[in-house]
Parts: sequence; C-alpha cells; structure tokens
Amino acid sequence: MRKVLLTLFFAVCTSSVINALTVTSGYEVIHETDTIWNFGYKGVNLFSRKVHRIDIAYPSKDNNGNDVTLSGYVAIPYDVYDGQQPCDGILLYNHYTQMSHANAPTKGYAVGEDMVIANPLKPNYIVVASDFQGFGVSEHLPQTYCFGDFNGRANIDMLLAARKLLDDRGQKQGKFIINAGYSSGGYDAIATQRVRDMHHKNEIVFDKTLVGGEPFDVVEAYRSYIKLKDDENVDATCLPMVLDVYNRLAEMGFTYEQMFKEPYDKKFEDWFCSGKYETSAIMDSLKGKKISDIVQDNFLNTESNEYNKLCEVAKTYSLANGWTPDFTQKYFVMHLVKDNVVPVSSGRAFLKFLNDFTYEGSSEKPFMKSIVPERTRLQTNFILPVSQHTLVGGVVFYLNLAATLTAYPILYYDDELNTHYADLVEDATVMGIIHKLEAKGFDVRGAVQKVTEGGSGGSFFEVLANIEKTLNSVGTSTAEVLQMASDSGLELTDLLQIYSYLTTPATPAASANKGIFEGAEVEKRQIEVEPYLIDYYQGYLTNWLEENHVNIYDQAE
Repeated sequence: MRKVLLTLFFAVCTSSVINALTVTSGYEVIHETDTIWNFGYKGVNLFSRKVHRIDIAYPSKDNNGNDVTLSGYVAIPYDVYDGQQPCDGILLYNHYTQMSHANAPTKGYAVGEDMVIANPLKPNYIVVASDFQGFGVSEHLPQTYCFGDFNGRANIDMLLAARKLLDDRGQKQGKFIINAGYSSGGYDAIATQRVRDMHHKNEIVFDKTLVGGEPFDVVEAYRSYIKLKDDENVDATCLPMVLDVYNRLAEMGFTYEQMFKEPYDKKFEDWFCSGKYETSAIMDSLKGKKISDIVQDNFLNTESNEYNKLCEVAKTYSLANGWTPDFTQKYFVMHLVKDNVVPVSSGRAFLKFLNDFTYEGSSEKPFMKSIVPERTRLQTNFILPVSQHTLVGGVVFYLNLAATLTAYPILYYDDELNTHYADLVEDATVMGIIHKLEAKGFDVRGAVQKVTEGGSGGSFFEVLANIEKTLNSVGTSTAEVLQMASDSGLELTDLLQIYSYLTTPATPAASANKGIFEGAEVEKRQIEVEPYLIDYYQGYLTNWLEENHVNIYDQAE
C-alpha cells in the first residue's frame, strides 16, 4: 500500500510538469488508476471488466530523428494485476484515427481495446498503447498520421518502456506478444512490424500482427480517392488529413488555400489540428460532402505537379520501401470489399506485398494466403462485400482479435501448434476437404452431379450465367466474388479445378460423351483429361472477364 501511495504521489507531482521533462531513458509514471472497460456499443454495455491503468512518459524520436518525450499506457486486467488470473501475454494496440486531445489513450479513452479485453472470452493480456506524437504529453506537436516509420518507432519504444515497467513491478508478462490495429491503427501496426523486423528482430518477437481496414499504401489509397472524388458515399475526412500531415512533416510548402477549397481552407487548422474536436464531429460536419468539394482540383488530377509531388514524397516514406519482412512472423489481414473510408485497393496492396515476397535466392513464398487460421503465415479475410468501415469492419476485426488472443494459449500451449489442430488444418482447402469426405465414404462428386441433373445445374456456361444473375440481384458480381476468393487464398485455378472435379465423371474419358460442352468447339482430347478442362474453363473465364472490362488481378504495383 505504501508503494502505491508513493507512486500516486509521484504521479500527481509530475503530471503538471511532464511537458517540461525530457525522459532520456526508461520511463516516468505520470498517472495510475483503476478503471472499468466495457464490451458493447453506443452506451449499451453487455460485459464489463476492471482494469488497472498506468500512464507513462517515455523517450522516443520525432520524424527528424530528434529526441522527443511521448506517452502511453499499460493496462492490466485487474484479475491479472492482483494475481487471480495468469497473464497470457501483451497486446500492443494501435488506436485508430483521433483528432481530439481528450481522446488520447492516456486521457482514459479506450477505442477498441476495451471491447477486446472486456468481452465474454476475457483474454488475460496486458494492453500496451502509445498516445503517439500529437497526443498526451506531446499534444503540442503535430501528429504523424499514416506517416512512415514514426508511429512504428513510437510503438516499439512504448513496448520496451512498458516491459521495463512491468519488470520493475514484478508483473508477469506472459509468453505472447500480439501487435494489432484497425484503420489508421492498422497502418501503425504494419509500421510497428516493419520497425521490429528492421531494428529489433533479436529482442522482440510478435506472435501475430493483426490489421484491418489498413491504408498500407498511401499512394494507392490516394489514387483510389481520386477515382472516387465525386462519390458522396466516400468518407471525405482521411485524404485531407493525409495531405496536411505529409505537407507539414515532409515540408512540401503548400498553403491551406492551395490544398483546400473555401470554406475548408479557413476551417482546416482549427478543425483538424487544434485537438478541440472529436473525429465523429468532423465527419458529421462533412457528411454528404464529396472529396472534390473539399480538396483543390490540382490535387485530384493525376497529371498535375501537385499530385506528382505528393506521390513522390509518399513513396519516400512508404512502408514497403526497403522492408524485407521477417518470414518467421505471422499476419491476419482483413478489409471490407466496398470500404467507404479506406479503399480496399490499399489493403490488397499489402496482401500483394506479403504474398509476392520470396526467400532470398528462392522462388518459395513464405506468406501464402489462406482464410484458415494458422494454416499459413498469412491469414486473410476479404469476404465481406460491404462498405461500413466502422460499424461492420471494426466489429468484425475486434471479434477476430479477441478470438486470436483467447485461442493462442490453447493452440500453442507447448510452444508448437497443437498437434490436433495442426492435423485438422493441414488439408484445409476445398479440395482437401472434398478428398477427406470421400476418404470417409461420402461421394461428394456423386452428390453434386445428382443435384445438377434435370437442368437445375447445366453446363459450366449456364452455371456461370445463373450465378451472375443471382449475384447481380444482391449487388455484387461473379468478378467480385472471384476477387474475394483470390484475396482469401482461393485462386481462380483452384475454383476451376474444384468445378472440373465435381462435374467430371469418375472415369475422365467418359466425359466426352456427357455433352458438357454442347455446342462448343473443343477437341475431344481436351475434355478427356481433367487438366484440359481446367485450361478450357480458365480461357473462357479470362475472355469473359476481359469482355466485361474486369481484371480480378488488378492490384497495386
């Protein structure tokens, strides 16, 4: 008790002068309290959990490499803090877009991590979160919104300071470290992984990095915003913030009048930079406004000097620039297909970056996409063709995060993947599942062919036409479904192989007499052997997609 009282006394004495301090090593405790975190939405709380929160100031570097003091918190579920529950690990959490200084994590504002820790699964993790530059003790400085490595460095420094604090307190930290963030927090989580891979590989190991709705590639996101500049359903908040931050921190020299139209050129600094307004209030003020209503036309013209200058700067600070991913690390990447805040093309750019990465001197790819958890090092989920970035996307992401935190102590209880689960996911592909069912005596191919008899299924072309008609009625298309499947690890050739297998009789040669390609000019040898069927389907689909001006592999460079 005496130790706690002394700590609280120290916090009170230092909190009023912390802005004048320069923390050159370790950390300084600035506040310590017990609080309640809730699981719910818009004031409807279904579950609650008591948490002990310790706010600290710690040393880091600003975007010019100069010493800077930042702040963040270490939040310990109270039943872990008092020893009733074991600690399973640390959640290094990256908060999403904030504008109000009052919404800094150290001001007591929980923005997603509360829903994870207080949910019914009750993950026993210590949450570590940085305010990042521009909030907390550094609110007098500009924030580094989606700006290269700098939030990643701030986060790594926060983690190191938190671990020292926990060591000093004798608090067990568990065995896992999960790095996670949604929206701009997803960008920061990727930046954190990059800084870890490049500078802290030997002292920090992330068991998994989970990101959702992430603007990984700023240039690709910028291009997408330009394409959607006249769509009033697209959020008009993020692009102006990115323009301002890159203009300020990269010293591009544009004025507000050059970047923004009236009256937003006059309002921008007060709205976005003063720290007086909540993000939701700004978004409400801009509701119904198009990007082209706010941003000057030269910044929305891909032929302009302004556009090219911003792209060059963004490429310089790109997270992909010079990053060789550590292939021992694991990822979960999620994005809504019609996201109206962060274009899905930026999320796909991150998938492509990881999926295209190969071992040095080898063609082997360590990050192969799969929608099945723990089957590969790159779990993906791009299967929701909806636009609601926060209401749907955020909720789905945080539920996935809570499930991951809870599952890890079970799946990796002996430092290796639970052998029963490993066996379960080994062949967790559609074809693998089909073969396993058939090995158990279930005739999957026979069942499918029976269902499609009598005209209910028809030829491949008829099936395709019927699928397209059905999908169009619910606001999507065959091309979009194929893209979602590809994003989630099921490639076009896989789909064609499945179709070919399920619609070809057990004796491949017999297919020549079944009229599968009735009316099509295909040589007999092409339909007698299953691989030729796949080639034919792929050729047909490729032509069909080209005729409809769709390229499902149209991803960012």
